[in-house]
Amino acid sequence: MTAPARPRVVVVAEAAPMRGGIATFAETITADPRLAADFDVQLLNTARTATRQGGKLVFSNVTHALSDAWKTYKAARKADIMHVQLVADPGLPTIRAAALCLAARAGTRGVIAHCHSAVGNAGRPEVADYSARDRRILRLVGVSSLVLTVSDAGTRTLQQILPKTRVETVDNAVEVSSFELARLDADVPTVLFVGVVCARKGVPELAAAGAALRERGVPFNLVVIGGQGPTPDDEYARVTAALDEAGLADSAVGPEYGEQVRARLRQSDVFVLPSYLEGQPMAILEAMSSGLPVVATAIGAVPTMIRDGVEGRVVEPGDVPALTAALEDVLTSSKRRQAMGAAARKRAEERHDLPILSARLAAAYRSVLTRTRGRGRRSQPSTEDGTFK
Repeated sequence: MTAPARPRVVVVAEAAPMRGGIATFAETITADPRLAADFDVQLLNTARTATRQGGKLVFSNVTHALSDAWKTYKAARKADIMHVQLVADPGLPTIRAAALCLAARAGTRGVIAHCHSAVGNAGRPEVADYSARDRRILRLVGVSSLVLTVSDAGTRTLQQILPKTRVETVDNAVEVSSFELARLDADVPTVLFVGVVCARKGVPELAAAGAALRERGVPFNLVVIGGQGPTPDDEYARVTAALDEAGLADSAVGPEYGEQVRARLRQSDVFVLPSYLEGQPMAILEAMSSGLPVVATAIGAVPTMIRDGVEGRVVEPGDVPALTAALEDVLTSSKRRQAMGAAARKRAEERHDLPILSARLAAAYRSVLTRTRGRGRRSQPSTEDGTFK
C-alpha cells in the first residue's frame, strides 16, 4: 500500500545569499528532519542579493515585491500550507507583507504569516510607529489562517491590528547541543558583539561603555563581528569613528559566519547586544547555547530570554551608564560569569532548543490543516527535486 503523501508546506523567505535571523530561521526549519517526518517542507527563496535597500520605495523593491507575490501564488497552488516569513515594518515592508499573504491566500487556504519584524515585535510605542495607512494595509495580512510573532509584545501589537485573526507567539530556536560551551576562565575576559555595525545595534553606546570601562581600569578585550550591510555610508562612518575615538578600532574584525562565529563564541566570556530594535535575536540564542552570560537591552523578546541578574544583565536602550555598569558587573567576577553562563545554557535548553520549535510548528501546521481540510489545493511539485524556482 502506498503511504499517504505528506502535507506540503512551502516556507517563503529571503534565505542565502541573504543573512540574518529570517534567513537562518527559514533554512533551519526547511532542513529539520523532525518536521520532514510528517511534512514535505520546501523553501521558496525570494532573495536575490546578500543585502538590499529594505523599506525604501525604489523601483527595484517594487518590482521585486510584485515578482515575489507572483512566485508565491504559483507555489501556493501546489501547497497545503504557505508559511510566509515577513518583515512588516511601516512603509513598503508592510505593503510587501500584505501582497505576499494575499498571493498565498489566492493559491491555498492554509496560510501562516510569520512576523519577524523588529518594529512589530519591539514592544516599544516609540518605534512601533504604524500610521493609519500602515495599519489598513497590515490588516490584509489577516487573510492568513494564523499569524505568528517572535515576542509576546509582538503578539499584543498584532492582536490590536488584527482582532479577528489568531495571533500567537513562537520562540525562535537553535540546535542547542551543537554549540560547545565556552570555558569562561580567561584572565582578561573577551566581550563579543555579533551584528551589523550600525547605530540601531547600539555600537556607538558599546564604544562609549568600552571607553568608560578602560578609564575605570576594568580589563577586557572587545571583539565586534559584523560588516556594514545595509547601513548607509555616512552612518557607518560615524559608528566606526566612535569605535576609533574610544580606542577600540582594532576590535572590529569584519563579518564572519558559521563556524567562525561558533569559534568566537567558544573563545568569549560575555556576549553583548545593546540594540535599540530587535525581535528575538538569533545571535543571543547562539550565545546562550554557548553558555555565555548576555548583556543586552530591554527590547522585543530580550527580557523574556534574559532575566536581569540570572542569565545576564538587561538595561534600557541608549543608557550608556547602565550598560557600563552591567558590563563591569559581569566582567569583574568570574563566578558571576560562570553562574550566569550556566543559567543561560539551561534556559536555551528549556525554551529555545530546536525540537521545541519543531513540535510547536508541527502543531501549528496540523491546526491550520484541520481548519482548512477539504478546501485547499494540492498538486505535484513544480520541479523534479520538489523545489520552487
